[in-house]
Amino acid sequence: MRPCIPITLLCLLLAACNAPAPTTTEAKPEAASRPLPAGERRIKVPDGTELYVKVAGRGPVCLFVHGGPGQGSLSFERMGGDSLEAFLTMVYLDQRGSGKSSNATDYHLDRVVQDMEDVRRQLGVDKPCLIAHSFGGILAVAYAQRYPEHVSALVMANTSLHFMSDEQRRMQIHFVSTLLKNPSLDVADDVSGEALAAAHARARAALQESGNGYRFLSDDKKTVRTMSELDESYPRTIDYGMAVVTRPNDLPEYYRDYTPVTADIRIPVLILSGRRDHAVGPEHYKTFRFPHQQVVQLDSGHLPYYENTRDFAAAIRDFMTTIAP
Repeated sequence: MRPCIPITLLCLLLAACNAPAPTTTEAKPEAASRPLPAGERRIKVPDGTELYVKVAGRGPVCLFVHGGPGQGSLSFERMGGDSLEAFLTMVYLDQRGSGKSSNATDYHLDRVVQDMEDVRRQLGVDKPCLIAHSFGGILAVAYAQRYPEHVSALVMANTSLHFMSDEQRRMQIHFVSTLLKNPSLDVADDVSGEALAAAHARARAALQESGNGYRFLSDDKKTVRTMSELDESYPRTIDYGMAVVTRPNDLPEYYRDYTPVTADIRIPVLILSGRRDHAVGPEHYKTFRFPHQQVVQLDSGHLPYYENTRDFAAAIRDFMTTIAP
């Protein structure tokens, strides 16, 4: 039986029939600009890992950078991400060890970012925009920092730039304490280290036992059930996510604070923040310092593309219009 991340852990990790068989292509030097053919394919990167990619839609090319870690792109696509296809050419990429892509031995951030570059070059796209969700924000910022000449814009949708930080843990503890009306679960703002980790584990367990384990992601249990059903509807892998979560000493770069990097990224940035997002937190975006950022707050939890599809898509459409050449 393949491993499965419990939905409560997925909350903290900030979690097609009859389609033609994906084709496999080797990553090559950048091709001439051309319209992207729709459909599924597999791109083999230099270390032999095969990455699943699906292209759909019309308009400027945008690469979706999913979260999790290890979530895969299918639930985003099927739960409202496809609404962007009316005005964007969406490239849904499953990161190595995620979704329909193959597992790998190297899950370092540098390698995952290089995968994104290999996909860009293979598709022959000069400057795609990046649409990142949740943990995917770390990957998108790392890519934009390394390849600024190959990114037209960033869309940061409820993104984390400091994975499992003390601030995130305190936010979630405060939320659980308030939701369950149990002040004994709460902690002072100066609690840190092992004491904070233990308090966070207690709060998480209490939330799960109360039947509210889904509440970090959404107020609506059906929303999280829909996501879970889609994620479990195919034989996906979560190897990348398991590596990041269970081997923090081997992959410490994922636990660093990337908010200072934002001051050096000078492309247009749209920040979308859900007012009821308790996975990343409704205030985390305030630590970002992109020089050319716009902020839109949405009436949603952690999954705005599903909970508020209309406003999510409209915000991105309007942003893309303002940066059009």
